[in-house]
Amino acid sequence: MPRPICSTLSLVIRTARTAAEIDDAAALYVRSGSAAFTWRPDGHFQAADFRTFAQDEEVWLALMGEALVGILSIYRPEHFIHCLYVDPDAQHLGVGRALVAHVRRVVGAPLTLKLDVPNRRAVQFYEATGWQRMTGLDDQGVDDAGIKWARYRLG
Repeated sequence: MPRPICSTLSLVIRTARTAAEIDDAAALYVRSGSAAFTWRPDGHFQAADFRTFAQDEEVWLALMGEALVGILSIYRPEHFIHCLYVDPDAQHLGVGRALVAHVRRVVGAPLTLKLDVPNRRAVQFYEATGWQRMTGLDDQGVDDAGIKWARYRLG
């Protein structure tokens, strides 16, 4: 069976360097988030929100050639991954795994994140890649929209 053409492209992971790259990351955040989080209302994902996050977080880009195919933002003081999004057309190619692995090496410490429990694909992805659901009182809850969330840790 032939391999997908994208598997032959090299993936470059680096931090965002310009405001235009943050804008591109914000657009991917909106596109990917809106496609994946079908239980959230239309308009939940806003580019302006991502730009606000980016003021206090490191934004990492995954590029295949010139195409932005994934983003990861991390709040370094707490080693907290706030956003991990892969372009819908580039999913299942290892982009998310590569972003997490790269940032984990750079940070050199355990990582945490919070996810919507209804996001079954994300739960499966994180659990399959070694993340463990945390069980403390502050590690799960319900947001203002009534959606359950849980915190995960990668040691």
